[in-house]
Amino acid sequence: MKLTLNTCVLLIIVSLCDGFSFRQPSARPSSPLSAQRIVVTGAGGKTGQLVFEQLQADSDFTPVGVVRSEKKAKLLRAKFNANEDQVIIGDICSSDEKEIAGWMTDADALVVATSAVPVLKKRSLVKMLAKKLTFQNVGKPEFKWSAPDGFPENVDYKGQLKQFDAAVSAGVKRIVVCSSMGGTQEDNFLNSIGKQEDGSGGDILKWKRKAEQYLVGLKSVSHSIVHPGGLTNKPVPSRKLVVDVNDALLARKKRQIYRGDVAAVMVDQLRKTENAVFDIVSEEVEGGEEGFDMAAMELFEKQAEKQYVY
Repeated sequence: MKLTLNTCVLLIIVSLCDGFSFRQPSARPSSPLSAQRIVVTGAGGKTGQLVFEQLQADSDFTPVGVVRSEKKAKLLRAKFNANEDQVIIGDICSSDEKEIAGWMTDADALVVATSAVPVLKKRSLVKMLAKKLTFQNVGKPEFKWSAPDGFPENVDYKGQLKQFDAAVSAGVKRIVVCSSMGGTQEDNFLNSIGKQEDGSGGDILKWKRKAEQYLVGLKSVSHSIVHPGGLTNKPVPSRKLVVDVNDALLARKKRQIYRGDVAAVMVDQLRKTENAVFDIVSEEVEGGEEGFDMAAMELFEKQAEKQYVY
């Protein structure tokens, strides 16, 4: 399939959850005695923010968002009227497991919405335009990562493993991860993003998959790993969830899902205790009732034959 420049950029923007990081809170935020304390890493990203927002609106949960900078923390506190202890600062790449475990003290569950974030090299667009004007092969745009240490191996593999091990050390009972579809495809375009000539720096889906395999192997904590399709920032009025496994949904013509619906699925998984790994997209319901129908999730959970294979 021939990829246009617009298609390449769109694939990158919609296929990755964003944000990656986290400072130890001075005290646990006040909450109803029955509320579960949920630590949300990557809460400064678009999907992570929506998870934080939905948890904050639910009396069953007390969210603690983890962001990488003071700027992100101020924005999150202002946007959701959160106090200082509800949004903490730190970095999963530079922090060790012991420090991260301290941040998870008294947490019931961990939501991982961290990911390496690609940034387009503008100079590569100039090169592509010049080639197009001279009728040469345009090629593909070039990318770098949003931080010097923010490449996939460091964020999506090592960073996630530190979070998983820290959660176990802190006594966390459940981990819900926002990952990405495409992990079964070694030649997926997303794996080429940010890759250097020596082969380093890329393979984001491969590193995510390796981290998932590690989590699945942990016996002391239950898990849900969610693989959303292309992420959109605006929902259609009426839509329903579609669930499958092993990248089967990539064969669909439309394989997108609103970030807020991904967040809703992740929050729902916090109420579960069984291990689960699955792919999700949404389907527009013409003339249907406004909102997001998640009935497919319950049906999927009853289909024992639907198992994700690593």
